[in-house]
Amino acid sequence: MTEGKMMTEGEEEAIQNFLSDYFNAVGDSSLGSIDRGAISDDEEEEIAALLDLVEENFASSKGTLGLAIDFLMVAEELSKYDGRLVDYEPEIERSDIFDRYDRKDTHSTLTFLHSDGNIGIRTVHNDVIDLFRGELARTNFPSSPGHHTGEWERYVPMLERSFRLSQAGRLEAAYRIFDYGLDALETNTVVRREPPFPNPFRRVLNEYKRTDPEEQGGSAYQALSYGFVEAEWPHLSLEASKVRTGSSRQNRYGDIDGYAGPDLMISVEVKDLPIDSSNVHSQLESMMELARKSTAISIAICRSVSEKARKILEDEGVQVLTDEDLRERLQTWDYHKQNRAIQGMIHFFAHIEENPAGTQRLLRFIEEVDPENPALVHLDDSGSKTDS
Repeated sequence: MTEGKMMTEGEEEAIQNFLSDYFNAVGDSSLGSIDRGAISDDEEEEIAALLDLVEENFASSKGTLGLAIDFLMVAEELSKYDGRLVDYEPEIERSDIFDRYDRKDTHSTLTFLHSDGNIGIRTVHNDVIDLFRGELARTNFPSSPGHHTGEWERYVPMLERSFRLSQAGRLEAAYRIFDYGLDALETNTVVRREPPFPNPFRRVLNEYKRTDPEEQGGSAYQALSYGFVEAEWPHLSLEASKVRTGSSRQNRYGDIDGYAGPDLMISVEVKDLPIDSSNVHSQLESMMELARKSTAISIAICRSVSEKARKILEDEGVQVLTDEDLRERLQTWDYHKQNRAIQGMIHFFAHIEENPAGTQRLLRFIEEVDPENPALVHLDDSGSKTDS
């Protein structure tokens, strides 16, 4: 066996908890009271031979490592009913094991009967799988218990050596097998990213000032909505115009229309104001009419909406997204989707609204919340970064 890495405190605790379910069964014994240092030289050779078999079989079938643990735990469980298994018995062979202990008549696994019921390798193996794939984070440990326990007869030498060992020898062997398994199987861990990705679009929604003397009223909210639609429906081709340009004059349906080829799929009306029953018809009647007459998804993005106004809109088939709805959706957006929305906002200011001052104001804000954003190469000398 090769020298492995030291197990972590968490790994050691998980393994001890597993082993305690079996090794606390003999009288008042516990893991701490079992003297693993009293193992004889002959038994040490037996343990080494068992571990050699584990390593040899592991190369072709990782699950056989678990099968060795199964054999050890079954022998330990039977030691509650047969005191001979507490001590080292170097002469035990398969025939002795099967003469001593009755078995269930099944060929798909190995289950021994005792006065209180039975103990089988399949039950132990299920727990071994849960341990390796769960607390030990070795998700490449095979999760096919029936395959490995069903082929137990191919590994009788491991069975025999497990039953020859004393209680202390089985505990020592189990620890060494776990050590080998932890070293041989890759840990599936999630490494925390430092620093974490920023949340630029969420911060735009929550913090970005929506009015500026050099911008048309509502253009910041229109840009935000355009960025949201761009990221949420990336498969559509979007059409939009400058703020205060009537949709009908541009042969559009809403402030933002999304097409798949020639087909209108979504139409979005943007209102940076509260919508209630007093203004829902004057502000959004066109969306309600579109919803009634077309198969396109009609959407109203507005700062807020009263319960009554939302019901009016939804009854007419108009989907409503308020600032609060957007906040909830953005909880599930990763950085890259948020950045796609940011780039959509920049595109709107630069190429649809055609407002350089609005573009620069947005870039200055992005510099604060996402200082590595590639769009910042367009931040001019009036910002804290210069063109490269």
